[in-house]
Amino acid sequence: MNILYVSSLCSDKKFNEIFEKSIIKPQQQAQKFHSLLSKGLITNVDHIYVMSRPPINKSTKLKIKSKEAEKKIVYHYLKVSKNPLIRHFSFFFNGFINTLKWIIKNKEKEKVIFCDVLNLSISIPALLAAKLVGIKIIAIVTDLPNYIIYSNLKKTFLSRITNKLFEEIYNHFISKYDSYILLTEQMNPVVNPYNKPYVIIEGIVNIGMENIQNTLNNKYKEKIIMYTGALHEKYGVKKLIEAFIDIKRIDSRLWIYGAGDMEDEVRKYERKDTRIKYFGVVPNEEIVKEQLKATLLVNPRSYKEEYTKYSFPSKNMEYMASGTPVLAAPLKGMPKEYFDYVFLINDDTKDGLTQCLDSLLGKSSLELHEKGQRAKEFVLAEKNNIVQANKAVNLVNEVI
Repeated sequence: MNILYVSSLCSDKKFNEIFEKSIIKPQQQAQKFHSLLSKGLITNVDHIYVMSRPPINKSTKLKIKSKEAEKKIVYHYLKVSKNPLIRHFSFFFNGFINTLKWIIKNKEKEKVIFCDVLNLSISIPALLAAKLVGIKIIAIVTDLPNYIIYSNLKKTFLSRITNKLFEEIYNHFISKYDSYILLTEQMNPVVNPYNKPYVIIEGIVNIGMENIQNTLNNKYKEKIIMYTGALHEKYGVKKLIEAFIDIKRIDSRLWIYGAGDMEDEVRKYERKDTRIKYFGVVPNEEIVKEQLKATLLVNPRSYKEEYTKYSFPSKNMEYMASGTPVLAAPLKGMPKEYFDYVFLINDDTKDGLTQCLDSLLGKSSLELHEKGQRAKEFVLAEKNNIVQANKAVNLVNEVI
């Protein structure tokens, strides 16, 4: 079987080049999800052809060749115009033509198309081409547009119109796919009104983490609480910082990685409390190394927020795969099978979080370490990219 994979996916080498050459950094979470899924799929199929809208922007100082190969995966990077209108038209036209070319080239072979539906300018032309010739196409739905916190901080009139248009186009086309890969069960009635085949893949961890050891000897001497991700108040970042400030342990530290509309505020907190350190946006490989040496990894998202029904934070999976213990709320979209492997935030207030953090920092290093190791064993056995990709392959076999 051959797969056309439509997304912003790049080879690891290319993504690292883009990250290094961009002032505005590309999203690492999307790259990691699609990279792990594609590498899991390739163990079950003959060939994957990635049609990529590369994650570059006006700050990227890099020329990208149109194609490169990595084992049995070929990456075809569509040309990116500097003019926004021309760029979207070019993606649409070239996406349609290249999808048809791939279908014709593989006319004698069993084939299917996977689409990251949030990349509208290439997913829609791929969908139209697939419907034109009767090829099955599977939607990968990692978020719902009306619950995305957009990066445009000023929320200008034009940005609001653009975001609303994005939602309308998305909602019009989302029901037209043949089957769905979803993050949560609650997504299904929203995006799949005709109850077509679907599978839940809430997250993916790299099976290669089996070879990465998390040991007590490698931990920092200080008690390091770490948060990595988007810096938005809605994600609980402000509550986490203020809860930490109320902890009086002089050997505790709060290290924060990421970007978002709270960057300036985080820097103010950093100046206010010297135990807080903000690192900005760094490569994911570096973050994973630091997670191994931390005491506790925290996701402060509130379980009261409606959007948590339709998301499963990728940081939870990455946290658990590190082997360092995780503190997180029982989010509405989080399967209960995870609850035994993380420390749960049951009191969602600032004071409740302070008490929870203080209590966990008071536990022995061995007790914390054992909790983290059980979480790592669980996700590597049940949620690694080979296991999760097998679910996608079973879905393909159901629809073709």
